Amino acid sequence: KFQVGWNKEHNSITFPVWDRHGRLTGITERYIDEKKFNIPTDMKKPIYLLDFIIEEGHTSVFVVESQINCLTLWEWGYPAIALFGTGSKAQYEILKTSGIRHYYLCFDGDEAGHKGASRFIKYMNKDVIITNINLPEGKDVNDLKKEEFEKLLNNS
Repeated sequence: KFQVGWNKEHNSITFPVWDRHGRLTGITERYIDEKKFNIPTDMKKPIYLLDFIIEEGHTSVFVVESQINCLTLWEWGYPAIALFGTGSKAQYEILKTSGIRHYYLCFDGDEAGHKGASRFIKYMNKDVIITNINLPEGKDVNDLKKEEFEKLLNNS
């Protein structure tokens, strides 16, 4: 569905990234030999899979830091976007006009993730619903089983 690919030369998973209008803005990679992403330096940080959210008419969305966590949530049946980190003012401005009414924040369970969630809440419009799902310390979505994630979701 999302045209994820493989770069044999780099031993990496490739992720095409489109803007909210479905225009290809670039391709990012996640190396297999090390837990590291490669985002081209000339690429403005878009919002991964926002184009699918808009196209499919989702008004509730799960927000994560990485593309891998984003794809995991889609696999589990939860529409998600990734911010390539904890978010920027430019990304918040895009989200403010996206039509999304409910955000489920699933930032990593670390200091950066906690700060990112606070910043997201601070900069987003006050007329949207934001549910912060606190992941266990040192964990991200991919460290959890679906049942563990759903328990956190139900307790939020």
